[in-house]
Amino acid sequence: MRRRLRIALLGAVLAGCAATPDQPQRYFVLDEAAARAAAPAANASAPRDLTLLVAPVGAASFYRVRDIAYSRAAGERSYYVYSSWTEPPAVAVGTALLARLEASGKFRRVLPAAAGVDGTLVLRVHLDELYHDAATVPGVARIALSAQIGEPHSGMPIAKRSFAASAPVASYDADGAVAGMRQALDRALAELVAWVATVQPPAGARAAGGAPR
Repeated sequence: MRRRLRIALLGAVLAGCAATPDQPQRYFVLDEAAARAAAPAANASAPRDLTLLVAPVGAASFYRVRDIAYSRAAGERSYYVYSSWTEPPAVAVGTALLARLEASGKFRRVLPAAAGVDGTLVLRVHLDELYHDAATVPGVARIALSAQIGEPHSGMPIAKRSFAASAPVASYDADGAVAGMRQALDRALAELVAWVATVQPPAGARAAGGAPR
């Protein structure tokens, strides 16, 4: 009887980790700004005659799911209950990155690497971390990205750099965490896009590209 009671109690605890009618699951968009990415300013410098290919953003295994991550102690990570992203963070970061690169006006064309055209440069980005650092109340939102630019045909790396950004969290909950992560993502992508615009292709590289591969 006692064993059955312990099993029943354990089941009740686990059931509490799932959404219920009283506590429905909520879904958050990581980057709302991507859809509002502005066109290049009228006084912006002319774009370089280059085609930039953008590979799908990779991610550490912990961030390949739609759960929202947080940490209460160094070296520990957990997921929020009842709150999730609408899509895996790496997918959202990739969409936002592509939108911002296009809006920057720094390249003649910016295309997904899977578009099937020749390019001058290829950008590969990896999402290393994205979480609510809740070690102190209310905490800080943190993001870490690593980026590499290479030559599309040979795969030869040309430049690489890591980016880290943070933003204060206004409330000690998923709502505050999401708002902070959006700000941190904006800051990290702003630095990343500015850096990409400074990388020069190797001598003799094709300019605009465009022919099917």
